Amino acid sequence: MLLLIICLGLVGCGGPGAHQMAPQQIAAQVDSKSKQSQQLQEQLLKQMAMTAAIRDYRDYKVGSEDMLAITCLGTDKLNTEARVNGQGEISLMLVGPVKVEGLTATEIEKKLAQLYQEGDYLRNPQITVAVKEFRHQKVAVTGAVNKPDTYTLIGPRTLLEVLGMAGGLTNNAGEVAHVVRPYKGKETSKEGMTRQSFTPGTETIMVDLNRALIKGDPGVNIAIRSGDVVHVPFAHLAYVLGAVARPGEVPIKNNMTVTKAVAQAGGQHIILSSNNASILRMDENGQRQTIPVNLASITKGTEPDIPLKENDIVFVQESGARRFFFDFKFFMPGNVGMGIPGLI
Repeated sequence: MLLLIICLGLVGCGGPGAHQMAPQQIAAQVDSKSKQSQQLQEQLLKQMAMTAAIRDYRDYKVGSEDMLAITCLGTDKLNTEARVNGQGEISLMLVGPVKVEGLTATEIEKKLAQLYQEGDYLRNPQITVAVKEFRHQKVAVTGAVNKPDTYTLIGPRTLLEVLGMAGGLTNNAGEVAHVVRPYKGKETSKEGMTRQSFTPGTETIMVDLNRALIKGDPGVNIAIRSGDVVHVPFAHLAYVLGAVARPGEVPIKNNMTVTKAVAQAGGQHIILSSNNASILRMDENGQRQTIPVNLASITKGTEPDIPLKENDIVFVQESGARRFFFDFKFFMPGNVGMGIPGLI
């Protein structure tokens, strides 16, 4: 009976206030980040629902396999649909083959009007050209997306639309997207977007996805070109081990800190955890350093919540007394948990 009282007293002292399974402050932070990630994903997939009507396709440059709808005002016999062949040409009545690859719809209109007028087929040609089917553009999407693949661009598409086509981001996606394309001269970079050249003849545009999605900055939602490679790197990882509910890896993003990492690992073990933890980190010289932390003090605000770095290991220590009584129950007759919460 005395042992039972001691046991209950020890575990009771280390109860809800001590083991901090899910402190309200940390839970609120994690919930906020979870909602933010969900919002990011929802905003990304909404890009797929955007209609062509809200964007001006007049600057789209026609390529092979595109289908053009050509209308001549007052001359219905010349109205037609023509697919651009492998040589970048369409074939029309009276004027024959016409090179259209690399031209916009407006430029094609002017070219056709000139051809019909110079050939004395029409006095004052009123011609409109619309791209009915977009076929020739392709983009590769790789990395931390749900459906990495090569996609056909049906008309002009933005970065977020292309990521939506690839099924959105995975849970371990980083916060930056890389767009690799041929270098075509110096272009202006905006806030939330940087440009670097890693290989000759190409440039890599790095776009802050949080700025593009959460903040809704249209300036960084760049247009994707045919032949681009869109790559979303996987987030760097840290690891949470020891007396937590779900030991394992956590992505280093959204300003990941010690308490956020522990919360993402399911929180401290409801029975075994102490409030003592440590960060195992490699310094610049490759030497292992140990940074002690107290989870309760961080939660109370008396110690700073330390930001994590790539390959950090957060180890939450067990309480010796709790481990003793947790193991002791297995030696009791009938394997009885002695009424301790969680020990059944």
